[in-house]
Amino acid sequence: MIDPRLLTPQEIAETGAFLVARQTPEGKLPWVPDAKFDPWDHIHSAMGLVLAGRLDSALKAYRYLVQSQLPDGGWYHEWHGESLVSTAQETNHAAYFATGVWHLYLATGRREFLLEFWPTLARAIDFVVRLQMPSGAMAWMLHNGRPWQAPILTGSSSVHGSLVCAIRVAEALGHERPAWREARRRLARVLRGDLQEFEDTDLPEGPGRFSMDWYYPVLGGALRGVAAWRRLLDPELSGRFLTEGVGCRCERSRPWYTTAETTELVLALDACGLHSRARQVFGWVKHLRSTEGGYYTGRVHPENVIWPVEEQTLYTAATVLIAADALSGVSATSGLFRSMESVPRPATTARVWTQVPADLRAAGADSARG
Repeated sequence: MIDPRLLTPQEIAETGAFLVARQTPEGKLPWVPDAKFDPWDHIHSAMGLVLAGRLDSALKAYRYLVQSQLPDGGWYHEWHGESLVSTAQETNHAAYFATGVWHLYLATGRREFLLEFWPTLARAIDFVVRLQMPSGAMAWMLHNGRPWQAPILTGSSSVHGSLVCAIRVAEALGHERPAWREARRRLARVLRGDLQEFEDTDLPEGPGRFSMDWYYPVLGGALRGVAAWRRLLDPELSGRFLTEGVGCRCERSRPWYTTAETTELVLALDACGLHSRARQVFGWVKHLRSTEGGYYTGRVHPENVIWPVEEQTLYTAATVLIAADALSGVSATSGLFRSMESVPRPATTARVWTQVPADLRAAGADSARG
């Protein structure tokens, strides 16, 4: 149950109707009608359908992926309407199927869904594990039959969380997958280490061009505790992407603040215990809701101009629902991202909390009581 102070039942129902109205007859959930479709955002949108109580539409979305999976376990990278744009296969796209299936199980408690989707999930995760690099990072994609040689920080971080979910599905069904466990362990190690291993991370201590490189190591569960707090609250790192009262930029060099990046940051803050700060940031995007029940993709600041004009992507609406569910902390799905951690939170945080910037300690004060 989502806290009505975050989203009212009527708002949730309207967003569910918004998502369903834009789903194609075969089950696809594109960014916007007749435009870009990719598997990751499709799965993310299906998770939003589940939270909106639209289970039949969510199952239709997952079953579309069962039917469209490629023989080696992945999915094509991108479609535009009915036209195939890219035959590459991304590892984080394939892995995210496990996150979606585990989320579906948490929401319904129905083991038959795990059984139904297990063959597709197993092929997808085996595909991902085959593309793990010697360093432990994940090759971004299979392109023209060859692994992309430079890994992507955001993609590898997302894969980490999906491997956690995949292992839990396997455990629930009584399957042993030691190769998946070892892949997750190796991936966690590199995500907590030298980020120079990853493409487009131009500084040793942090992300490069995109804000997702900043918060995804936390969102995907590789970083928790002090390491997560330092990454998310460090004024130099956060200053590249975050503007108080406005939101999170997509790219540090552009004044474009997106609803999805901002609410994903909310999920990362909540996942590592910064609940008050997460609620504060969530409040910055509520006014971007449209009369149709969707949310505008983003706005340019300080001009406060919606851009792209009137665009309301399905994955954006879903991310708002997922963030509101996490902040509410009541449903079985609310702890999805919190439970992706691979390292335990320290038993006491009083000493290390003093290292967090003073102007943000109050916003995250609940964490200091750990």
